[in-house]
Amino acid sequence: MAEEYSNQNAKKVLVADSDPAVLQAMKDQLQAIGFHATVVDTDTMAIEHLRSEMFAAVVVDHDLSGEGKGLDLLAQVKEIQPDTSRLMLASGVSIDEMTRIASKGLVFRYLTKPWMTNDMKVAILNASERYCLRKEIEAQENRIQTLTDKLQVAEQSVTQANANLADSVEDGDAASGEAPAATPRVAVSFSSDEEDIALTAMNRMLYTFHPNLGNTALRAKALCATIADALGLSETDARTLDLAAQTHDIGLMNSEIGMVRRWMRSPAKCSPEEMEVIRKHPEIAEETLLALHESYAPVAKIVRHHHENWDGTGYPDKLKGETIPRLSRLLAPVIYYCNQNMADMQLIREMETELADRVFDPDAVRTLVQAVPLTRMPRGEREILLIELKPGMELARPIFNTNNMKLLDAGLILEEKHVNKVHSINNMTPINPLCLVYC
Repeated sequence: MAEEYSNQNAKKVLVADSDPAVLQAMKDQLQAIGFHATVVDTDTMAIEHLRSEMFAAVVVDHDLSGEGKGLDLLAQVKEIQPDTSRLMLASGVSIDEMTRIASKGLVFRYLTKPWMTNDMKVAILNASERYCLRKEIEAQENRIQTLTDKLQVAEQSVTQANANLADSVEDGDAASGEAPAATPRVAVSFSSDEEDIALTAMNRMLYTFHPNLGNTALRAKALCATIADALGLSETDARTLDLAAQTHDIGLMNSEIGMVRRWMRSPAKCSPEEMEVIRKHPEIAEETLLALHESYAPVAKIVRHHHENWDGTGYPDKLKGETIPRLSRLLAPVIYYCNQNMADMQLIREMETELADRVFDPDAVRTLVQAVPLTRMPRGEREILLIELKPGMELARPIFNTNNMKLLDAGLILEEKHVNKVHSINNMTPINPLCLVYC
């Protein structure tokens, strides 16, 4: 997590229930897992605390003080502290009522009364993680806005400085009677630290949108560094390729996540309308980079063309062969390689025999093949289906059942018995079909 959220807000929970026994039990159990619980028995007291301090999660009894005050309080929590994760304690609530509550976006999760200790623990930990993630994204967005504001101020200053220089040159030429000289120019730039802030923010948001996209960006960056070194690219071209590797998929965040997930797994499962949306992401990424700063124009150009095909069947401009920018041709097979999950030799054989000279520049594929064994690929995370779990994989996130009970913990290196356990439970009661593993 970012440094702003390594504070106690992430460990603070407000509990509102009119039953003293519930409050005491909740307080004891939260303290046992490292959380600080503030317990109140009325909605009025809860609102007072909400207006004076921040909480990662708020737990509210559905029947707090009767007359629907629990739901009213949840609605006020959403208004006062919108990033706080809202949980509801419920007993005897109908399915229709829960559907109605969920449709209003009032609750992140609900717990039945009485609750299982492990269910409560999992729910609170997930609620705290959600809160921290939302606050971190907010901080990254603020950093981007701050950087953008600074750049705008710098550009205004440079524009004025250039105007002043032009006036000075014209006055000097007029006084000397000489022909007008070329006007010197002042350029706007920003530090590597500021650039890192912007890129880190974009990469974090990309990873949050879908882990596979963030993972591909990390892996592509590493491979492109090796390729740039092997080919002896200029410092400018190496930097352009590096930035394009990191930002090539930022345009996908403009699309619905389910559509992007289908496209990454099997483009054939996307409808023509969905593919039309997907094919716009290189142009959206280009626009985003140009909006960040004009110095990113070379990067934006490479990103725009990273889905062009060697035979002219790609998008968005159907460029063919060497009309595709060289750096885009180098980047395209890198992205494909980083997106696949098959064994290296099998993947490389496919790229050399089936995709080179049709989808990719054959020289670019040969360059990639040479770079792979020379590159230390960074550790990342990727999303897979439960049915794709195999012994030897390491879980990046825990796997829970439908009651939020943890089946397998993060960091576990799977054995045959673990995979069989998950599949057996899933066959009886289907659980979330998606999970994260390290790669």
